[in-house]
Amino acid sequence: MVGQAIVQSKLPTTEEETIPKSAIHFSGRESGLEEVIKQSNSPIAEEETIPKSPTHSPGHEAMLGQVLGQSNPPIAEEETIPKSAAHSPGREAVLGQAIVHLQRLRPPRLGVMNFLHTLLNPKSTSPSPLFLEKAKCVHSFKARMKDDKSDTLITGLAISKQHVITVHGKNYVSKEGNNKTKVFTHAGEFKFDITLNHAFDVAVSQTGHLFITSRGDKCVEVYSTRGQHVTTMGRGKLEGPRGITINRQGHVMVCDKTKESVFTFHADSGHILNIIPLNVQHPLYITVNRVDDNIVISDYGSDCVRVLSPTGGQLYQYGTRGSGDGQMCGPGGVCTDSYGHIFIADYWNRRVVALSPQGQLIRYIATAEDGLEHPTALVVNPAGQLVVASGGKVTTFQYLQ
Repeated sequence: MVGQAIVQSKLPTTEEETIPKSAIHFSGRESGLEEVIKQSNSPIAEEETIPKSPTHSPGHEAMLGQVLGQSNPPIAEEETIPKSAAHSPGREAVLGQAIVHLQRLRPPRLGVMNFLHTLLNPKSTSPSPLFLEKAKCVHSFKARMKDDKSDTLITGLAISKQHVITVHGKNYVSKEGNNKTKVFTHAGEFKFDITLNHAFDVAVSQTGHLFITSRGDKCVEVYSTRGQHVTTMGRGKLEGPRGITINRQGHVMVCDKTKESVFTFHADSGHILNIIPLNVQHPLYITVNRVDDNIVISDYGSDCVRVLSPTGGQLYQYGTRGSGDGQMCGPGGVCTDSYGHIFIADYWNRRVVALSPQGQLIRYIATAEDGLEHPTALVVNPAGQLVVASGGKVTTFQYLQ
């Protein structure tokens, strides 16, 4: 499997080391994105205590594209598929369409497993609009309110047709902070908030219900569009709920860090429909690709994103520890668009990564040069724009032509 072809240096973590806020690369070890929440509500506060970033060792790890490129030559423009003995115009047309797909894709560094996955999932390679050379910031607003005790790190982000929902962490050191889930209009006008026990992430159903993971109560709390509590699910089953998403069938999928598993719940009854065990160090965020139903998991402990089949088998992974192309440092939120592109919040590298459906780097949507702080969560809005939470600010980017 492609994921097995990538050798990674797995450094131990610690929860007590501190570093200057301005550093990007450090010697030492890291404690994880969650400990940022424990230490401070603001990732850029001068007095904050935040985890160390892992040591960057150039040359120690190969980039994903380099590993894949050793065994898979590009697909030639003139490749053809011979006709079968029994000529069938219908079948020939289908084959012709497949050839067009392959010629458009022409992946110069596509691994064997990814290539087979492409053949079996032609929808994931359908032509998509071109990416802008530089994404445009079309709107932004600050999620901090006047009555907030302090600025906060946004750990969860979701969007409905009418609202933008942000989840803010609580300061574990001072025991103060917002610890709120806030609901805004798309223009950034505050509507209401919900206070939970250490909420982490949020997802919105087609009916507008808010599904919020509570680390403190080890469950998922469900609220109406007006902020009224509807029900609770997963209590007694979940141990470390973190990222949450809703698949195309309308089922709720929760990434459990402690149990290293993905739980799937029925959105109405709350019954567990499925449990997928994960072989990862630190599963944090989750999304489901809208095109092929593949599951995307950010593995914070291994500095990579893993893409799984709907049944849980790993198809490939992207990322090794570092700051170069094909590398990440503290991957956080993940999301996909209607074309199957995958977007990753690369926390310590202060950038948003865009991948093809097959896991190849396309470009960086935004970086520190664009004023991006430490991105934590992101989502694609109904207009096809990428919305990114960074620090206490929510920014919308137009990334396609």
